[in-house]
Amino acid sequence: MNGRHTMTFLAVMVLMTACARDPSITTSDVWHSGPNQTAVSVCYSASASTREQVEAVAAEGCPVEKPILRLIDEDSFLNDCPLSKRIRATFLCVAP
Repeated sequence: MNGRHTMTFLAVMVLMTACARDPSITTSDVWHSGPNQTAVSVCYSASASTREQVEAVAAEGCPVEKPILRLIDEDSFLNDCPLSKRIRATFLCVAP
């Protein structure tokens, strides 16, 4: 690979890594939600995401009739999140 190809490859890898660190919805543990309750979990990287970004992604997973988020758990060990965004925040969707 010449220098130009190397730089192009590195630029593509940086862009892919940046997108891979955006917050995303993941699975929630069963104990987080009970009857008539909805829990939404979001994987994120603390160094790449703001609290507002994480909450916006979680709000997208809540039903329309329960638009208020309440943080009920946060973990970073043995969850379904990828290594690039290891923290999982779990929110309960609550009616106003």
